[in-house]
Parts: sequence; C-alpha cells; structure tokens
Amino acid sequence: MSSPNEELKTGARLTLFLVSYMPLFLIMTVNQLYKKKDYLHWGGMHKEAFAVYVENFGAITVIILLVLFGVMGLVLLLFNMEERVENDGDLVKIIDIENKNSESISYLFTYLLPFLFQDLSDPISVFSLFILLLVTFLIYCNSSMILINPTLAIRYSLYNIVYTTGGKNEKKGMVICKSKYLDEDDYIKIQKIGHKLFYAKFQEQEE
Repeated sequence: MSSPNEELKTGARLTLFLVSYMPLFLIMTVNQLYKKKDYLHWGGMHKEAFAVYVENFGAITVIILLVLFGVMGLVLLLFNMEERVENDGDLVKIIDIENKNSESISYLFTYLLPFLFQDLSDPISVFSLFILLLVTFLIYCNSSMILINPTLAIRYSLYNIVYTTGGKNEKKGMVICKSKYLDEDDYIKIQKIGHKLFYAKFQEQEE
C-alpha cells in the first residue's frame, strides 16, 4: 500500500496552488497592464527606467514567473503521478462514489479577495496580497483543497469514494482522475498524495 513518504512534497503542493490561481493571476496581469499602458514603451537602460518598470510592472513580472514555474511543475508532476500510479498504484474497487467537481466553482469565490488590492504598483497592496496568498497556501497545503483546482477541473474530475482493496474493509478517500464517468463497481488504481487524497487511473476489467 501507499506510504506517507509518497505524499506530495512542498514543491509539488506549491505547484498545484499556483496553477489553481492561474486564471486569477492572468486577470490581475491584464488588469495591471491596461491600467499602466502609458508606461508600455521602451525607456532605455538606466536606473530611472528600471525603477519605473519595477514600480509599475514588478509585481506582475513576479506573478508571470510564478505561473511559468507552476505550469512547468504541473507538467512534471502529472507525468510523475501517471508513472507512479501505473507502476506502484493500488488496485481498488469503487463501492460508492460522489462527483465533487462543483467544489471548484466554490473555490472560484476565493478569487474575489485579491480584487481588494487593485493597484499592484502600490507596495502596501502588494504586501497585503502576498500575506493573503501565503495564508491561503498554508491552509491549502494541509487540507483537501489541494485537489480542488479550477484549472485542473478542465481536464480532471474530483470524486469522494468508498472503496475496497482485495475485498477487505471499506475505506473512504478523495480522488482526482482523468475519467469523467467513474461509477460504482469500477476498478481504479490509486496513488496517495495526501491524507485520504489520491491520484487515480481507471482500469478496464476483462469480462
């Protein structure tokens, strides 16, 4: 069976967090570029021009770099999880299942909070936004929110399941899976990524 050592590390959790906020980061970036469009021209290579750039576009530059880190990390993470679940995953039978994709809609409401900090050229707004995202990340890392991801929901589905392994005692867990049509009596392979949280892959069973 999966061990605690197979749970996601901090870097992987950060990747999922950044990707979950990618639509918000895109909105914030476009919003800031529009507000500061008068500064979108070449100002030369000198201290004054650099200071103007940092003041008006420093925050969104960091945001863009974080998004790129998140996207690249997500590609590697999903590839790694596919390999692990295929080679080391536990085969289980679904006894009961509930689709939880609607949780991603609720998660979108957390996007509203950063709009309190509209001007990303204001150091106080940037600092306040950083603290808000940091606290959210710390909560995110230690809860089932790690699987509630609006970006991943485009391709993956989220389920609460009751399952058995080899006909033994029933257990409960939350899984994320590419298959959008899992049902009772289906078989899946699961790989642990957190406490009662799993990455899953549907398994065809011969008649």
